[in-house]
Amino acid sequence: MANNALTGVGSGAAQGVQLTSKNKNEQIGKDEFLKLLVTQLKNQDPEAPMDSKEFAVQLAQFTQVEKLISIDDKLSAQNTAASLGSMAGYLGQQVVLNSSDVAVKSGQGGQLQIDLARNAGEVTVQFMNSKGAVVGEKKFGALEAGKQIVSLSDVGVPDGSYAVKVTATNAMGGGTFNPTAATAGIVSGFVPGATPTLLVGGREVGLSEIREVALANPVG
Repeated sequence: MANNALTGVGSGAAQGVQLTSKNKNEQIGKDEFLKLLVTQLKNQDPEAPMDSKEFAVQLAQFTQVEKLISIDDKLSAQNTAASLGSMAGYLGQQVVLNSSDVAVKSGQGGQLQIDLARNAGEVTVQFMNSKGAVVGEKKFGALEAGKQIVSLSDVGVPDGSYAVKVTATNAMGGGTFNPTAATAGIVSGFVPGATPTLLVGGREVGLSEIREVALANPVG
């Protein structure tokens, strides 16, 4: 591993190995160290061979470092497995993101979670382009107070990303109010790697983008 390089081969006899965080140009790996040690043994002066005690110390140090590297590799593998297990746990779950932007493709805009402070007689979701102009809308019937998931299907706007504005009419009449909204969707897969992501509504999102796992069934 890059951070587990071995250094410390002195002139004449090797002076031992240690973990270091020096510049890569000053580092050698365990394989290179072993090659240098073997070369040193082959080319030592027969009349003045390497001291056996010093050689034993070097081998002991090398073995210790090799074990530390092996332990580190195993811990890294366990952490990776745990991360993949965590990602797999989201599969099939309905999640809510920190954003309210909606990506529309072929008339499908995924899902939206609308947080209604009170019962609504009608809910309208407007789609706004990058200039803030309303380019389309989708209406829903009466919805009860609370967090409701709605499906943005058959949206009559061109493919692209849109900000949304939600307006609701009071179920008992007497004006309108503006509920908050957040993008939602079903996790269909995940992409492992250094920065793993989940596939939600056909796009990749990071774990930090997930606000909550929703339980509501989508409406509309």
